[in-house]
Amino acid sequence: MDCYVDSPKQEQSSVRSDSPNLLDHQIAPAISPKSTLQNIPYFWGKGSDEGAGTSSFPIHRGYVEASSIIGDGNLGTMAKLGTQALQYVNEAFSHLSSTRASTANGQGPAGSGLTSIRLSPSLQKWRQDQFALGRILPAKGPGLTRASPTVLTLLGAEDWPRPLLTNDALFGSGMANMFIGAYDPATLFSNYCTDMAFYYEHGYHKVFPELGELLRQSVADEQARRTPAGRERRIAVEIGLRYIRGKIALEEEFKGAVAYKMAPMDRRTAQVVFLLESSLMSMGAEAIARGFDPAATMSDLVFSSPGTDVVDVGSDILNSEVLNSFLNTTDITGSGIVSEEALRRVYDAYAHTGARMLTERWSEPIGRMCAILFCWHIQNDRHMFLRRAVLGREKAKRFGRTEEQPQREGDFDEVFDESFHTTGFSRPLKDTCNGMDPCDQVERCISSFRDNAKKDSLTHLWWCLSTGPLKYVELGVLSKAREDELGEMSRLAMASFYSKGLIDEMTWLLLHAVHHAWQINRLFETAMFGSLLDNGELKGKLDRIDD
Repeated sequence: MDCYVDSPKQEQSSVRSDSPNLLDHQIAPAISPKSTLQNIPYFWGKGSDEGAGTSSFPIHRGYVEASSIIGDGNLGTMAKLGTQALQYVNEAFSHLSSTRASTANGQGPAGSGLTSIRLSPSLQKWRQDQFALGRILPAKGPGLTRASPTVLTLLGAEDWPRPLLTNDALFGSGMANMFIGAYDPATLFSNYCTDMAFYYEHGYHKVFPELGELLRQSVADEQARRTPAGRERRIAVEIGLRYIRGKIALEEEFKGAVAYKMAPMDRRTAQVVFLLESSLMSMGAEAIARGFDPAATMSDLVFSSPGTDVVDVGSDILNSEVLNSFLNTTDITGSGIVSEEALRRVYDAYAHTGARMLTERWSEPIGRMCAILFCWHIQNDRHMFLRRAVLGREKAKRFGRTEEQPQREGDFDEVFDESFHTTGFSRPLKDTCNGMDPCDQVERCISSFRDNAKKDSLTHLWWCLSTGPLKYVELGVLSKAREDELGEMSRLAMASFYSKGLIDEMTWLLLHAVHHAWQINRLFETAMFGSLLDNGELKGKLDRIDD
């Protein structure tokens, strides 16, 4: 078996002969979906014995620096980038070790690889005023709630291994894989299992002892490894796991010493680190091996970092997290001050980097994964996205002014300079919608179908993905019961669409809803400001399940 990393012995990718087969399952819609991009079937091994699912997909304009970093995206390059990312994290934390040793030897503190940050006086005052009014954000949840019986029945998942059945996992890595497809139903299930590596950062291995064996079996899955891009996907899992485990070990060692600290970095380093921070190198390696543009694929994986970090800005200032793609920018680390103006600049820069992915390249694999992040924040019983958005509405001055918002785009190496400071650059996005809810493009999509029942289903799905959350935040009244209801409504709607094989229809609506959330109604911006009201319960701790 090919291996590009030195995995710990207990984590080697081999199936134990005395272990039950955890991969004896499949994932498939009840109704077979139509062919997708360039007439490649959803299950791309169907009707073809060799080379199925691989093709010559478009090479996109731009992504210049990403192209110089990733090259052709071969596994050797990915392994080197994984090593570089872990070396950077090691160096950032190594100064803490030096400081500890210097102090023990009676010497003064050594220079730090981390930068101290704090809220600006105006944001700090706003935070104190909101706390006095009882407007306080609870700490992040563990994300362990099991999906409802109805959802599990719709997906045929009732007897899957336990780690796969939480809302956090099923509507994260699970639904992302369901949006992308696979060689066949058995491989799709195995792929979902490989991407449970993402949940090591959530501490799932401490709750579900079987997670390690599930990963071992899925990475070693001989049938899946023989499929096109199956070997590359599974080697990339090990590359990603080496980074994840190395970073977790450092975080656990120094968790009491890094509150209010962030790791400064330059633009190139940021892209390498955020690529590994995606924790889903597997999906990227598979996409590249199938023939998708390596630079665009890397750009999309990098975007997944701000796609998750945007709702954690305030929380990560307090807890033991030194990597947050908003706070690592020189806009913040250069002065050490987290101001409204800096956050808005960085927010706009990231919104622009994701725009083409969400609109022009909506059918590509990693774009589908990144789009999942929006509804995942609402559905996963962890991030409380809607709560954050309501709490931050007052500070998000552009929230809800939908038709007034310009829609723009720019590459990572255009919106940030070499020092990783925003440049203010962007260009108009092509083929923009009119910014209403629902907008002209959504209405055109829905009206293109003749079947009234399908039109009604699509209208309901858009409501669940965009209109419902928007109306809840506009109302501005906190209600956990309503937040839970909206989360379950979207889970049921997505599970139902999947079971009916309406995957492309659901994909386009979701990516456009995410585009609205970043640039039009700016729900992400409201959630970002709401995160500043974190109650601080995890200060000096990690935002994952502890021992």
